Formats: sequence, structure tokens, C-alpha cells
Amino acid sequence: AVAGVGVSLTVTDGLCTDARIAIGAVAPTAKLVSAAAEAILGTDLNEAAVHAAGEACKAAASPISDKRGTAEYRRKVVAVLCRRAIGVAKQRIQGS
Repeated sequence: AVAGVGVSLTVTDGLCTDARIAIGAVAPTAKLVSAAAEAILGTDLNEAAVHAAGEACKAAASPISDKRGTAEYRRKVVAVLCRRAIGVAKQRIQGS
């Protein structure tokens, strides 16, 4: 894998009340990114909060460069995957 992100959200009355976000393949071991979870806690998962969570994942990553991708590419991808995973989780919570 070039990068991976896992997201678990709890939404109550339209606001994120609990979140866990983990990244993989962009550090020596998979890791929880508490700064990413904190970025979306208490929000309605708006674009600014989701962007901040992606940037927190990017900052927490310490990838290597190899034949599958450069370290910079992996940092960029992990931020995008974080934003997408939050979006998918939000859609599932809303039942759409």
C-alpha cells in the first residue's frame, strides 16, 4: 500500500462527538492521529474541519520513498484519503 486511513466517527445531533483516525503505510507502524480527530470534534464535519484533519494526517506521516511513491506523494495521498474517509463515514451516518 502507498497509504491508508481508517476513520471511526460518532455523530450526535449533527455534531461529531467522538472520532478516531488512524494512518498506515506512511510511518514505521500504523498510528492514531489524535490531532486529526481533534480537528473535527464538535463540528458538523464541514469542509474546513475535514481539511484540517487531512492536514493533521499529513503532518503526522513519516513515510519513506520507494518504488511505489515518494515520501512527498505519500504525505499528499494520506491527506486526501483522510478527507475522503471522513466524507464516506459522514454519508453512511446520514444514511445516503
